[in-house]
Amino acid sequence: MMIFRTNKAVEDLIAYRKISVDVIWWSYSGLKIANSAIIEEGGLNYVLRNRTGYRDKILVNIKKQNKNYSIITNYTINELMELGYDRQEAYSMKSISLYDEIIANPGKQYYNNITKTLKKNYNHKNY
Repeated sequence: MMIFRTNKAVEDLIAYRKISVDVIWWSYSGLKIANSAIIEEGGLNYVLRNRTGYRDKILVNIKKQNKNYSIITNYTINELMELGYDRQEAYSMKSISLYDEIIANPGKQYYNNITKTLKKNYNHKNY
């Protein structure tokens, strides 16, 4: 038995002897992805995105996680600056969006190749 207290719509509730309710233990909004697609590196979480053949390592913020899935969002500019990125890096940071193709279960060799390519590109652009 659970007891709930409410002070809203009481007139509607007392008209029934018994009612059914759904209890929501937690509620977060974001994108739902498999945990196997998340890569943890240096205390930060990333996913590998494939957009029209271009593969990018995208920094993501995990809002809630269970055994199989995570609810993720993009970091805000302020959160990125708190993580140590400067303003220019924070504004130029790539983000994930609905319908992006996420690479599930990226192998270590595949991930290392992406990381080397990204470091090379960032060094070339003087980030």
